[in-house]
Amino acid sequence: MKSLGYNRVMTTNTAPTFPKLLQMPAIQRPVRVPVDAIAEVKSAADLPTRLFLGDLVPDSYKKVKKGWTAEWHDDAGHLTRFRYAGGLSSLELSYAGDEVVSLVSATRFAELGASIQGIHPGAWLAKLAERLEPMFNLRVFPHQEDDAVGGDFPDGHLISLVMPVPADRLMALFELHKAMQDDAAICTPIDAYVRYAFSTVNYIEGRNHPMLAHPAGLVLHHVNALGTPAAEMPLRESDEEGVAAWTLQRGHYLYVVHCRLREAARLVERLAGAGFIGAVGTGKEGWPYGPEFGAALLPFGYEYAAANAWWFDPEGSRRIFYPRFADPADRESLGGNSGDIWIKALIRDAGKAAEQCRTDTVRAFAEGMAEAAGKPAGATH
Repeated sequence: MKSLGYNRVMTTNTAPTFPKLLQMPAIQRPVRVPVDAIAEVKSAADLPTRLFLGDLVPDSYKKVKKGWTAEWHDDAGHLTRFRYAGGLSSLELSYAGDEVVSLVSATRFAELGASIQGIHPGAWLAKLAERLEPMFNLRVFPHQEDDAVGGDFPDGHLISLVMPVPADRLMALFELHKAMQDDAAICTPIDAYVRYAFSTVNYIEGRNHPMLAHPAGLVLHHVNALGTPAAEMPLRESDEEGVAAWTLQRGHYLYVVHCRLREAARLVERLAGAGFIGAVGTGKEGWPYGPEFGAALLPFGYEYAAANAWWFDPEGSRRIFYPRFADPADRESLGGNSGDIWIKALIRDAGKAAEQCRTDTVRAFAEGMAEAAGKPAGATH
Protein backbone atom coordinates (compact mmCIF):
# COMPACT_ATOMS: atom_id res chain seq x y z
CA MET A 1 0.00 0.00 0.00
CA LYS A 2 1.28 3.49 -0.85
CA SER A 3 1.82 5.95 2.00
CA LEU A 4 -0.14 8.65 0.10
CA GLY A 5 2.61 11.06 1.18
CA TYR A 6 1.24 11.41 4.71
CA ASN A 7 4.67 11.00 6.30
CA ARG A 8 5.82 14.16 4.57
CA VAL A 9 3.96 16.15 7.20
CA MET A 10 6.19 14.71 9.89
CA THR A 11 9.49 14.67 8.04
CA THR A 12 9.63 18.08 6.33
CA ASN A 13 12.89 19.94 6.91
CA THR A 14 10.99 23.23 7.19
CA ALA A 15 8.69 22.15 10.02
CA PRO A 16 7.51 25.14 12.08
CA THR A 17 9.07 25.76 15.48
CA PHE A 18 6.73 26.29 18.43
CA PRO A 19 7.77 28.12 21.63
CA LYS A 20 7.81 25.59 24.47
CA LEU A 21 6.74 27.62 27.52
CA LEU A 22 4.63 30.76 27.87
CA GLN A 23 3.74 32.61 31.08
CA MET A 24 0.20 33.96 31.31
CA PRO A 25 -0.53 37.21 33.19
CA ALA A 26 -1.11 36.50 36.88
CA ILE A 27 -4.30 37.59 38.62
CA GLN A 28 -3.21 39.05 41.95
CA ARG A 29 -5.53 39.75 44.83
CA PRO A 30 -3.78 41.26 47.87
CA VAL A 31 -5.27 40.45 51.26
CA ARG A 32 -5.15 42.58 54.38
CA VAL A 33 -4.34 40.88 57.70
CA PRO A 34 -4.30 43.73 60.26
CA VAL A 35 -3.19 41.69 63.28
CA ASP A 36 -1.03 38.61 63.53
CA ALA A 37 -2.39 36.96 66.69
CA ILE A 38 -5.98 35.74 66.78
CA ALA A 39 -6.31 36.88 70.38
CA GLU A 40 -5.51 40.47 69.36
CA VAL A 41 -8.76 40.87 67.41
CA LYS A 42 -10.89 43.55 69.07
CA SER A 43 -13.18 44.55 66.19
CA ALA A 44 -14.07 43.69 62.61
CA ALA A 45 -11.29 46.04 61.46
CA ASP A 46 -8.75 43.59 62.89
CA LEU A 47 -9.92 40.62 60.80
CA PRO A 48 -8.42 39.31 57.53
CA THR A 49 -10.30 40.60 54.50
CA ARG A 50 -10.47 37.03 53.10
CA LEU A 51 -10.57 33.66 54.81
CA PHE A 52 -10.75 30.37 52.89
CA LEU A 53 -14.19 30.32 51.25
CA GLY A 54 -15.22 33.94 51.43
CA ASP A 55 -14.72 37.66 51.91
CA LEU A 56 -15.18 39.31 55.29
CA VAL A 57 -18.69 40.33 56.28
CA PRO A 58 -17.86 43.11 58.78
CA ASP A 59 -21.33 43.16 60.35
CA SER A 60 -20.96 39.45 61.22
CA TYR A 61 -18.33 40.20 63.87
CA LYS A 62 -19.67 39.65 67.36
CA LYS A 63 -18.07 39.47 70.75
CA VAL A 64 -18.86 36.29 72.63
CA LYS A 65 -17.80 34.80 75.93
CA LYS A 66 -13.98 34.64 76.04
CA GLY A 67 -13.62 35.73 72.42
CA TRP A 68 -15.38 36.57 69.17
CA THR A 69 -17.06 35.11 66.09
CA ALA A 70 -17.16 36.30 62.46
CA GLU A 71 -18.08 35.16 58.96
CA TRP A 72 -16.64 35.38 55.45
CA HIS A 73 -19.03 34.84 52.50
CA ASP A 74 -18.72 34.10 48.77
CA ASP A 75 -21.35 35.23 46.25
CA ALA A 76 -21.78 31.58 45.21
CA GLY A 77 -23.03 30.77 48.72
CA HIS A 78 -19.84 29.37 50.24
CA LEU A 79 -19.08 30.36 53.81
CA THR A 80 -16.35 30.45 56.42
CA ARG A 81 -17.27 30.94 60.08
CA PHE A 82 -14.59 31.31 62.74
CA ARG A 83 -15.14 31.33 66.48
CA TYR A 84 -12.33 32.22 68.86
CA ALA A 85 -12.82 31.19 72.47
CA GLY A 86 -9.53 31.51 74.27
CA GLY A 87 -7.21 28.58 73.81
CA LEU A 88 -9.48 26.66 71.46
CA SER A 89 -11.21 27.86 68.32
CA SER A 90 -13.61 26.36 65.78
CA LEU A 91 -13.49 26.68 62.00
CA GLU A 92 -16.68 26.01 60.04
CA LEU A 93 -16.56 25.75 56.24
CA SER A 94 -19.54 25.33 53.94
CA TYR A 95 -19.02 24.64 50.23
CA ALA A 96 -22.10 24.21 48.03
CA GLY A 97 -24.07 23.38 51.18
CA ASP A 98 -21.66 20.68 52.37
CA GLU A 99 -20.36 21.65 55.83
CA VAL A 100 -17.24 20.74 57.78
CA VAL A 101 -16.41 21.86 61.32
CA SER A 102 -12.91 21.59 62.72
CA LEU A 103 -11.40 22.49 66.08
CA VAL A 104 -8.16 24.44 65.75
CA SER A 105 -5.46 25.37 68.22
CA ALA A 106 -3.75 28.03 66.11
CA THR A 107 -2.77 31.22 67.89
CA ARG A 108 -1.83 33.13 64.72
CA PHE A 109 -3.92 33.60 61.58
CA ALA A 110 -1.06 32.38 59.41
CA GLU A 111 -1.12 29.05 61.26
CA LEU A 112 -4.61 28.35 59.95
CA GLY A 113 -3.01 27.14 56.73
CA ALA A 114 -2.09 23.92 58.52
CA SER A 115 -5.75 23.49 59.50
CA ILE A 116 -6.95 23.70 55.90
CA GLN A 117 -4.45 21.02 54.90
CA GLY A 118 -6.15 18.72 57.39
CA ILE A 119 -9.58 19.15 55.81
CA HIS A 120 -10.02 16.76 52.89
CA PRO A 121 -11.82 18.40 49.92
CA GLY A 122 -12.99 15.19 48.23
CA ALA A 123 -16.70 15.78 48.88
CA TRP A 124 -16.42 19.37 47.66
CA LEU A 125 -14.74 18.29 44.42
CA ALA A 126 -17.63 15.87 43.92
CA LYS A 127 -20.03 18.80 44.36
CA LEU A 128 -18.02 20.77 41.81
CA ALA A 129 -18.25 17.86 39.38
CA GLU A 130 -22.02 17.62 39.84
CA ARG A 131 -22.34 21.26 38.87
CA LEU A 132 -19.85 21.57 36.02
CA GLU A 133 -19.67 18.24 34.20
CA PRO A 134 -23.29 18.28 32.92
CA MET A 135 -22.71 21.72 31.37
CA PHE A 136 -19.12 21.85 30.16
CA ASN A 137 -16.64 19.71 28.23
CA LEU A 138 -14.50 18.91 31.24
CA ARG A 139 -13.77 16.23 33.80
CA VAL A 140 -13.26 16.74 37.53
CA PHE A 141 -10.77 14.27 38.97
CA PRO A 142 -11.57 12.99 42.48
CA HIS A 143 -9.19 13.64 45.34
CA GLN A 144 -7.86 10.32 46.63
CA GLU A 145 -8.30 9.88 50.37
CA ASP A 146 -4.63 9.23 51.14
CA ASP A 147 -3.17 12.02 48.99
CA ALA A 148 -1.80 15.26 50.40
CA VAL A 149 -4.10 18.30 50.49
CA GLY A 150 -2.86 21.50 48.87
CA GLY A 151 -3.91 24.75 50.47
CA ASP A 152 -2.78 27.64 52.64
CA PHE A 153 -3.82 30.82 54.44
CA PRO A 154 -5.78 32.89 53.58
CA ASP A 155 -7.50 31.36 50.54
CA GLY A 156 -7.70 27.66 51.32
CA HIS A 157 -7.71 24.66 49.02
CA LEU A 158 -5.86 24.84 45.69
CA ILE A 159 -7.20 23.41 42.43
CA SER A 160 -5.43 22.90 39.10
CA LEU A 161 -6.97 23.04 35.64
CA VAL A 162 -5.40 21.76 32.43
CA MET A 163 -6.74 21.92 28.87
CA PRO A 164 -5.48 21.90 25.26
CA VAL A 165 -5.39 25.30 23.56
CA PRO A 166 -4.93 25.98 19.82
CA ALA A 167 -1.67 27.72 19.01
CA ASP A 168 -3.53 30.55 17.27
CA ARG A 169 -5.77 31.15 20.30
CA LEU A 170 -2.96 31.82 22.77
CA MET A 171 -3.19 35.59 22.31
CA ALA A 172 -6.90 35.46 23.14
CA LEU A 173 -6.04 33.47 26.27
CA PHE A 174 -3.41 36.07 27.20
CA GLU A 175 -5.98 38.86 26.79
CA LEU A 176 -8.54 36.92 28.84
CA HIS A 177 -6.05 36.83 31.70
CA LYS A 178 -5.54 40.57 31.33
CA ALA A 179 -9.31 41.06 31.52
CA MET A 180 -9.57 38.87 34.63
CA GLN A 181 -7.03 41.09 36.36
CA ASP A 182 -9.74 43.79 36.38
CA ASP A 183 -12.66 41.41 36.98
CA ALA A 184 -13.97 42.22 40.45
CA ALA A 185 -15.86 38.92 40.59
CA ILE A 186 -12.54 37.03 40.59
CA CYS A 187 -11.81 37.14 44.31
CA THR A 188 -8.59 35.14 44.77
CA PRO A 189 -5.22 34.83 42.98
CA ILE A 190 -4.82 32.82 39.77
CA ASP A 191 -1.53 31.92 38.11
CA ALA A 192 -1.07 30.04 34.86
CA TYR A 193 1.27 29.14 32.04
CA VAL A 194 1.11 27.28 28.74
CA ARG A 195 3.50 24.46 27.85
CA TYR A 196 4.04 22.44 24.70
CA ALA A 197 2.95 18.94 25.72
CA PHE A 198 2.25 15.51 24.29
CA SER A 199 -0.77 13.28 24.74
CA THR A 200 -2.49 10.35 23.06
CA VAL A 201 -6.07 9.80 21.92
CA ASN A 202 -7.47 6.35 21.12
CA TYR A 203 -10.49 6.65 18.79
CA ILE A 204 -12.52 3.46 19.28
CA GLU A 205 -13.39 1.93 15.94
CA GLY A 206 -17.09 1.92 15.15
CA ARG A 207 -17.96 4.59 17.75
CA ASN A 208 -16.68 7.68 15.92
CA HIS A 209 -17.22 9.52 12.67
CA PRO A 210 -15.62 7.64 9.72
CA MET A 211 -13.16 10.53 9.31
CA LEU A 212 -11.71 9.59 12.71
CA ALA A 213 -11.03 6.01 11.59
CA HIS A 214 -8.45 6.95 8.97
CA PRO A 215 -4.90 8.30 9.46
CA ALA A 216 -5.41 11.19 7.06
CA GLY A 217 -8.66 12.22 8.69
CA LEU A 218 -7.19 12.01 12.19
CA VAL A 219 -4.17 14.16 11.38
CA LEU A 220 -6.29 16.78 9.63
CA HIS A 221 -8.77 16.73 12.52
CA HIS A 222 -5.96 17.40 15.00
CA VAL A 223 -4.07 20.00 12.96
CA ASN A 224 -7.23 21.93 12.06
CA ALA A 225 -8.24 22.01 15.74
CA LEU A 226 -4.98 22.83 17.54
CA GLY A 227 -2.65 24.06 14.79
CA THR A 228 0.18 21.77 15.91
CA PRO A 229 1.59 18.64 14.26
CA ALA A 230 0.81 15.06 15.15
CA ALA A 231 3.77 13.50 16.94
CA GLU A 232 3.51 10.34 14.79
CA MET A 233 1.26 8.95 12.10
CA PRO A 234 -1.90 7.35 13.57
CA LEU A 235 -1.90 3.57 13.92
CA ARG A 236 -4.68 1.01 14.22
CA GLU A 237 -4.31 -1.06 17.41
CA SER A 238 -6.33 -3.75 19.20
CA ASP A 239 -6.53 -4.74 22.86
CA GLU A 240 -6.71 -8.25 24.33
CA GLU A 241 -10.49 -8.33 23.87
CA GLY A 242 -10.25 -7.48 20.19
CA VAL A 243 -11.49 -3.89 20.51
CA ALA A 244 -9.79 -1.84 17.80
CA ALA A 245 -8.87 1.82 17.99
CA TRP A 246 -7.01 4.37 15.91
CA THR A 247 -4.24 5.87 18.05
CA LEU A 248 -3.20 9.48 17.54
CA GLN A 249 -0.10 10.75 19.34
CA ARG A 250 -0.31 14.50 19.32
CA GLY A 251 1.77 17.52 20.24
CA HIS A 252 -0.13 20.60 21.43
CA TYR A 253 -0.24 23.50 23.82
CA LEU A 254 -1.56 22.69 27.28
CA TYR A 255 -2.86 25.42 29.58
CA VAL A 256 -1.91 24.80 33.23
CA VAL A 257 -3.62 27.05 35.79
CA HIS A 258 -3.77 27.11 39.58
CA CYS A 259 -6.69 28.65 41.43
CA ARG A 260 -8.61 28.26 44.69
CA LEU A 261 -11.52 25.93 45.18
CA ARG A 262 -13.93 28.84 45.70
CA GLU A 263 -12.78 30.30 42.35
CA ALA A 264 -12.84 27.15 40.22
CA ALA A 265 -16.41 27.45 38.91
CA ARG A 266 -15.97 31.13 38.07
CA LEU A 267 -12.73 30.41 36.22
CA VAL A 268 -14.43 27.68 34.18
CA GLU A 269 -17.29 30.05 33.37
CA ARG A 270 -14.84 32.75 32.19
CA LEU A 271 -12.99 30.24 30.00
CA ALA A 272 -16.24 28.91 28.58
CA GLY A 273 -17.54 32.42 27.95
CA ALA A 274 -14.38 33.20 25.96
CA GLY A 275 -14.79 30.02 23.91
CA PHE A 276 -12.00 27.91 25.48
CA ILE A 277 -14.29 25.28 27.05
CA GLY A 278 -17.16 23.92 25.00
CA ALA A 279 -20.69 23.13 26.08
CA VAL A 280 -21.80 19.51 26.20
CA GLY A 281 -24.46 18.03 23.94
CA THR A 282 -23.68 20.10 20.84
CA GLY A 283 -22.78 17.10 18.67
CA LYS A 284 -19.75 19.01 17.36
CA GLU A 285 -16.40 17.25 16.93
CA GLY A 286 -13.90 20.11 16.66
CA TRP A 287 -12.23 22.19 19.34
CA PRO A 288 -13.41 22.93 22.02
CA TYR A 289 -16.30 20.46 21.82
CA GLY A 290 -14.67 17.08 21.15
CA PRO A 291 -13.82 15.07 24.29
CA GLU A 292 -10.12 15.09 23.40
CA PHE A 293 -10.16 18.90 23.62
CA GLY A 294 -11.82 19.02 27.04
CA ALA A 295 -10.46 20.48 30.27
CA ALA A 296 -9.62 18.60 33.45
CA LEU A 297 -9.90 19.94 36.99
CA LEU A 298 -7.41 18.27 39.34
CA PRO A 299 -6.53 18.41 43.02
CA PHE A 300 -3.48 20.65 43.29
CA GLY A 301 -0.26 18.75 42.68
CA TYR A 302 -1.82 16.05 40.50
CA GLU A 303 -0.64 17.92 37.40
CA TYR A 304 2.94 17.20 38.51
CA ALA A 305 2.57 13.91 40.38
CA ALA A 306 0.06 12.03 38.23
CA ALA A 307 1.74 9.85 35.60
CA ASN A 308 -0.10 8.05 32.79
CA ALA A 309 -3.46 9.64 33.55
CA TRP A 310 -6.30 8.57 31.26
CA TRP A 311 -10.07 8.62 30.96
CA PHE A 312 -12.85 7.76 28.53
CA ASP A 313 -15.47 10.21 27.35
CA PRO A 314 -19.02 9.46 28.62
CA GLU A 315 -19.97 7.72 25.35
CA GLY A 316 -16.89 5.48 25.44
CA SER A 317 -15.90 6.63 21.95
CA ARG A 318 -12.36 7.73 22.76
CA ARG A 319 -9.71 7.43 25.44
CA ILE A 320 -7.57 10.45 26.36
CA PHE A 321 -4.12 9.71 27.78
CA TYR A 322 -1.52 12.08 29.25
CA PRO A 323 1.85 10.61 30.26
CA ARG A 324 2.22 13.71 32.44
CA PHE A 325 0.31 16.97 32.55
CA ALA A 326 3.18 19.19 33.62
CA ASP A 327 6.76 19.24 34.86
CA PRO A 328 7.78 21.08 38.06
CA ALA A 329 10.84 22.33 36.19
CA ASP A 330 8.51 24.38 33.98
CA ARG A 331 7.50 26.66 36.85
CA GLU A 332 11.10 27.00 37.98
CA SER A 333 12.17 28.16 34.53
CA LEU A 334 9.44 30.80 34.19
CA GLY A 335 10.09 34.42 34.96
CA GLY A 336 13.35 35.01 33.14
CA ASN A 337 11.79 36.69 30.09
CA SER A 338 8.23 37.09 31.28
CA GLY A 339 7.43 40.69 30.29
CA ASP A 340 4.30 41.25 28.23
CA ILE A 341 6.21 42.39 25.14
CA TRP A 342 8.39 39.27 25.17
CA ILE A 343 5.48 36.90 25.82
CA LYS A 344 3.36 38.47 23.09
CA ALA A 345 6.21 38.07 20.62
CA LEU A 346 6.43 34.37 21.45
CA ILE A 347 2.66 34.03 21.13
CA ARG A 348 2.78 35.61 17.68
CA ASP A 349 5.53 33.13 16.76
CA ALA A 350 3.23 30.29 17.86
CA GLY A 351 0.39 31.67 15.73
CA LYS A 352 2.64 31.88 12.67
CA ALA A 353 3.87 28.34 13.28
CA ALA A 354 0.26 27.13 13.47
CA GLU A 355 -0.57 28.78 10.15
CA GLN A 356 2.46 27.16 8.53
CA CYS A 357 1.63 23.78 10.10
CA ARG A 358 -1.90 23.82 8.70
CA THR A 359 -0.73 24.91 5.26
CA ASP A 360 2.04 22.32 5.13
CA THR A 361 -0.30 19.55 6.28
CA VAL A 362 -2.94 20.26 3.65
CA ARG A 363 -0.27 20.54 0.94
CA ALA A 364 1.39 17.26 1.95
CA PHE A 365 -1.90 15.39 1.87
CA ALA A 366 -2.85 16.90 -1.48
CA GLU A 367 0.52 15.89 -2.93
CA GLY A 368 0.23 12.40 -1.48
CA MET A 369 -3.27 11.87 -2.86
CA ALA A 370 -2.20 13.18 -6.27
CA GLU A 371 0.81 10.86 -6.23
CA ALA A 372 -1.41 7.91 -5.36
CA ALA A 373 -3.72 8.83 -8.22
CA GLY A 374 -0.76 9.06 -10.62
CA LYS A 375 -1.00 12.75 -11.49
CA PRO A 376 0.69 15.97 -10.28
CA ALA A 377 -0.86 17.82 -7.33
CA GLY A 378 -3.38 20.37 -8.51
CA ALA A 379 -4.01 18.68 -11.89
CA THR A 380 -7.55 18.56 -13.21
CA HIS A 381 -9.36 15.94 -15.25
